[in-house]
Amino acid sequence: MREVNLLLVLAGMLAGPVVLGGWAARRGLRGLVVQRRVPEGVCAGDLIVGQVRVQNHQPRRACWAVVVEDTVERIGNAHTNGRGPRIRPIRPNVLFPYIPAGQSRRATYQGRLPDRGQYRLGPLRLSTQFPFGLMCRSVVAGQSEVFTVYPRLGRLTQRWMARRHEAFSGTHRRERRHGSAGDFYGVRPWQAGDPLRWIHWRTTARRGTPVVRLFEQPRNRDVALVVELWQPDSPGPAEYENVELAVSFAATVIADLCRRGGSDVLLVTAADRVQVARGPASASLMHTAMEQLAVVTAQTADRLPELLDAALRRIAPGTELVLVSTRPVCLADTGRFAGVPLDPSRRAALRRARVVDASHEDLQTYYRTD
Repeated sequence: MREVNLLLVLAGMLAGPVVLGGWAARRGLRGLVVQRRVPEGVCAGDLIVGQVRVQNHQPRRACWAVVVEDTVERIGNAHTNGRGPRIRPIRPNVLFPYIPAGQSRRATYQGRLPDRGQYRLGPLRLSTQFPFGLMCRSVVAGQSEVFTVYPRLGRLTQRWMARRHEAFSGTHRRERRHGSAGDFYGVRPWQAGDPLRWIHWRTTARRGTPVVRLFEQPRNRDVALVVELWQPDSPGPAEYENVELAVSFAATVIADLCRRGGSDVLLVTAADRVQVARGPASASLMHTAMEQLAVVTAQTADRLPELLDAALRRIAPGTELVLVSTRPVCLADTGRFAGVPLDPSRRAALRRARVVDASHEDLQTYYRTD
């Protein structure tokens, strides 16, 4: 009737919801603060549960259909020495259907990372298509952070425990006192200052006087663990697997020592330079050693003399020396270790050293990954 082109009217009717949807989506993301929390001390292959919390600081406006997307990207390739194929980033996301004004909501995402190393998390991205789903608006929130995945832990077999006990029994033993830890072997009369938990109540009732239990103090031996990750210039899948087996076995030994406690532990590895972790067996040392093993890379050069020299200079007489390598090693090769100064105590430590070859099938008798 007014000579108006019906196509222009239709275009205006379609453009209205698009413009309104884009404005509403952008306005709906204002005032949102997002936080991420991931657990520490996760090993390769373990289930990782990430928690995302979104706080709506708008006092009167609620938010609907907000998607939070995270990014998990590995920094380098530890097992391939940086020469393997680049792994694509993983982008987990969670949906928040409704976030009331002035309140917060939490959601979680789960996943597994099969390889050790350092990963970059974030930055987090908030997006929404509310209300019409015609326009998507997104904003970047939060900072990136580095997340370390520890080596995969396996299980030490009874044969490894028996072999270590035999090696310990044939050398000088050190005794230390750590509370009442040890085997019960007798009783004695109670003395002032004895803890009440040491009282042996059955004997006390039978004798009529208080008696306390006696414990054999545990005899602990310090351990030095040298990890040599050698691989040829053109490694294949078998060489890559040997490197991961050696790292996983060393991490399992460290974890077992730190759980038992009562000894000093030394870990020596090589990357661009020789790296050393040393201290009493504890959760703190385990965390430091695991971070060191998580990022260690294989080397094509022969770094074993340098590693042994660094270990022998830091250990005391009687320390158990364990060498974990990706190839057969003969410690009696005087020509190979000519540059390492060997006094009588160091020669004795090398003679008693135990060599674990990750490329040999005998490793399965000491260590299991199942």
